Amino acid sequence: MKLFLSSTLTAFFFVCYVNTLFSQCNGSTSLCSKRYNEVAYLTTHNSFNAENQGFIFPNQNFGITQQLNDGVRGLMIDVYDQGGNAVVYHGTSILGSESFQNILIEIRTFLENNPNEIVTIILECYVTSSVIESELINSGLISYLYEKPLGGEWDILGDMISIDKRLVIFSDVNDASFEQGWYHYAWDHCVETHFSVNSINDFTNDYNRGDAANDLFIFNHFVTNSITGTGLPNDAPSVNANTFLMNRIQQHFSEYSKFPNFVTLDFYELGDGLEVVDSLNSPWNALSTPEMGSATEIKIYPVPASDNLTIQCNKAIGTKIEIIDHLGMVKSSFVLQKDNSTIQVNDFKGGIYFLRINGEIIQRFIVAS
Repeated sequence: MKLFLSSTLTAFFFVCYVNTLFSQCNGSTSLCSKRYNEVAYLTTHNSFNAENQGFIFPNQNFGITQQLNDGVRGLMIDVYDQGGNAVVYHGTSILGSESFQNILIEIRTFLENNPNEIVTIILECYVTSSVIESELINSGLISYLYEKPLGGEWDILGDMISIDKRLVIFSDVNDASFEQGWYHYAWDHCVETHFSVNSINDFTNDYNRGDAANDLFIFNHFVTNSITGTGLPNDAPSVNANTFLMNRIQQHFSEYSKFPNFVTLDFYELGDGLEVVDSLNSPWNALSTPEMGSATEIKIYPVPASDNLTIQCNKAIGTKIEIIDHLGMVKSSFVLQKDNSTIQVNDFKGGIYFLRINGEIIQRFIVAS
């Protein structure tokens, strides 16, 4: 009897452990059933080029480890040969450099400590694929490499996590051998927007490298110094603000119907980059919301709202009105007492919200940051 109870308890705790281990993928249970190309990833431009790592004219304030801990899941890394060693720097090593091996060890440590997370590296490469492979072997990352099935679909995140293939690599150089199926040529799989934007007013919806029919979309969203190509920290809070970033994503989506996979930012922690990515990954995201009900009897203004939002509604007195956010959380709820109701939204974070009446999604609107 004791042996039976012991075996039963062991099985129970094992099942609980497994269920806990795979109960979320990249921070969300809903992402476990989504394919890799159906998910958005907060991505950093020139990820290594960080001020706190001693780089001059940086694109980021914080290094790789903090980026990963803060929710970044896509890393853009430039790799050069320097005296036979693989190093990372931007343009010239005079402004700062670091061993590529050190960067990879930081990524390995994160993957070891976070078994439900998937990380992507997008390489700008000035070394061969063989050098990259050697660095991956020496850093202990080779076993984590994911290889997209030839001619097949991207796997779902839950499966990638269950088989522990949680590192996806792309390169802008197409020099992989047949045996290096994990070394994905970026422009066979991705399309990108332009990265040479020097003012917040210069963003366009035009594509740059890659074919628009490719599975993955690199949504470059940063402004850089026209001379050095490095980041502008004073502009980042405005560029990365929820309203501005989400508006640009929505504009592009309305024109091309292309879901942004790699939302790529400078100074990622300034503004609302992670919130926007969470919104894109939510069932209540601004690009694929449930069907809207009839809005003929509803008017809401001003939009975008900043302090107060007026809802003009000729529904029956006693109708339940709810304001929900991009995660489906109710932010405000009241029962209609008259055909004109005003609610305060000045304590709402800037972003996308939805008006729900008697359980039916009626209208989408924006609250300004």
